[in-house]
Amino acid sequence: MCCLRNSILAVVLALLGPLAVAQERDTVAQLSLEKSVITERLQKPVAINSRGVSGEVNVSKIAAIPSFMGNADPIRFVRLLPIVSLNTELEGGLYMQGSDHAHTLISQHGVPIYGVTHLLGLFSVFNTSHFSGMRYATSAGKEARIGGVIDMEIQDTLTRRVRGDVSVGLLNAQGTLMIPTGSRSTLTVSARRTYVNLLYGRWLKFQDYPLHYGFTDANVTWLWKPTPRDRIWVDAFGSLDNLSAPSGFIQEFNAKWFNAMGAVHWNHYFPDVTLKQSVYGTAFGMYPRLYAFNIRGQMNSYIQDYGYRGDVLWKDWEFGAHFSYYRVQPQNPYTQGYQNDAANNGSVPVQNAFETILSAYYSRNLGYYLQVKAGLSGSWYLSPEKRSWWGVSPEVKLIGNFMDAGKLDFTYAIKRQNLFNLGFTDIGLPCEFWLMAGDVQAPQWAHNFSLAYNVNWLGIDFSAEVYYKILRNQLEYTGTVIDLFNGTYTLESNTRRGRGRAYGVNLMAQKTMGKFTGWISYAFSRSLRTFDGDFDGAEYPSKHERLHELDVVATYDFGKVDVGATFALATGTPYTRPEAFYVLGSRLVCDYGPYNGARLPTYYKLDLSVNWYFRRTPKGKTGLNFSLYNALGSRNALGYGIHIKKDMSAYTFGPFTLSLRFLPSLSFFHTF
Repeated sequence: MCCLRNSILAVVLALLGPLAVAQERDTVAQLSLEKSVITERLQKPVAINSRGVSGEVNVSKIAAIPSFMGNADPIRFVRLLPIVSLNTELEGGLYMQGSDHAHTLISQHGVPIYGVTHLLGLFSVFNTSHFSGMRYATSAGKEARIGGVIDMEIQDTLTRRVRGDVSVGLLNAQGTLMIPTGSRSTLTVSARRTYVNLLYGRWLKFQDYPLHYGFTDANVTWLWKPTPRDRIWVDAFGSLDNLSAPSGFIQEFNAKWFNAMGAVHWNHYFPDVTLKQSVYGTAFGMYPRLYAFNIRGQMNSYIQDYGYRGDVLWKDWEFGAHFSYYRVQPQNPYTQGYQNDAANNGSVPVQNAFETILSAYYSRNLGYYLQVKAGLSGSWYLSPEKRSWWGVSPEVKLIGNFMDAGKLDFTYAIKRQNLFNLGFTDIGLPCEFWLMAGDVQAPQWAHNFSLAYNVNWLGIDFSAEVYYKILRNQLEYTGTVIDLFNGTYTLESNTRRGRGRAYGVNLMAQKTMGKFTGWISYAFSRSLRTFDGDFDGAEYPSKHERLHELDVVATYDFGKVDVGATFALATGTPYTRPEAFYVLGSRLVCDYGPYNGARLPTYYKLDLSVNWYFRRTPKGKTGLNFSLYNALGSRNALGYGIHIKKDMSAYTFGPFTLSLRFLPSLSFFHTF
């Protein structure tokens, strides 16, 4: 009783200050590509490659891998896999096998989350301890995405006593509580608050200009099992970010962005049939403000998605229906102090669109070694201009399981998507926005081919995958912040339309059991685009293309202490380099070279982490975490841009870097 009282007191004290939450569980949900399986809490591998380089993640082991602020972060974890390209510190995209960020569905129990990062990619919005597991795959299946999927699974087990954990560090505090609300229900509450500038404000700078930043996020999930055959979840999530960062010719810059999500899920288990239903609403909004050249501007944007999804699982069949209503405000500039204000202001209307998808999938064993999975989805999309698009998306998977000789997996699919994500991703400002397919660009679609092989040899899992994608109706944003001040803004004039292709090889060797675990992975990736209007038909690398990437992850458990390290080495991403620029009156004029014709320097970074346990028992643990972000002090270029003095007396072109080269963090954690 005393132990319980002290544990609750520790959480209450943390909640009185800046806080966040976490928890320890007796069971861990390991999520395969087909279903969830609850297993006993044993010594688990960090990741399991159940099918090539797609599979499941044991969330509880992610804590041993270094991440920013000493927190376990599932999104930063996925970025260390060969299927996802490395990101810079000020870029929040998640690029899977040559696809754009918007091609990957990132969801919470199937509900899309449209803004998944805090501080431009340094933190994700997911508090790991609130979830039971994470599933990742290079194919989104029946979802309306032409890329992959990353899905965070909410809790599926009841608790009979108050449980949870708390972590308080130099950069943030977080916590989770699991509270029984009856014999058949449990309430899980998680929260997190950062106070980066409290101790690190004088060092946290971008190009010698201070960053003032903070965020808060929270999750609430209520699980109710009214009968042995029913499970009902009421799930809610919210986050709020606030950033100000004056720099050079931009005298003032501040931005607020938020996520909001609410959903009700109901699963009913008949003797031979499982019925899954969800009703949800999810939204993401961004409100940046800036002041430059004596002109004030703002670029508001948001996306709202309201939907229903239902799935029926019967024997070898799975049937699905998904309906979504979208309300989207693309980036809508508003300026004051510019001679052409009236032409810029309010010129981009709100978009309303509707999407429905019906699907059927079938799985069958063809003999002892061979399995086939086939699916067909039919979609109807109504654009903001009231134009209709119909489409059929077939998918076929052939899986050969040759036991000790390994597993071979071939996949072909046609995928369709009605959403685009655009913005100033190449310079790191939080100005991305969503756009519905329609008059600006027709719905995008793709042919996806992949061949994966996985084998275990001498206790090491070896994975290899080759893939090829043919992309149609692609859209890239070519505008800059300067364009908002220099002329009339239209979406059509700031985008390039065309087609693309992506291909590559992913290799991975992973040790999954024992005190020492980790992996070495290598990825070769090409992501190319051809734009309409280019008479020579030239191909250009996409903004996120990294030709080569090497990732090394290692953890060792000594008992009272566990240590972890991650190292990443990658080719720089492309950018369009200005060949000449000059100031004409109050306008900055640039003459650019070949589109994406230059590359950033090679990127490399080492992160370290140590957990020291005062107490480590099956019922909980107490200890200290020390992490060191960028242990080598590498000064990686985050982008190239124009540096202008405030008095306009001089300007240069050079790399942008984050001034804080080392970022140590110390935190206290307690679970019960």
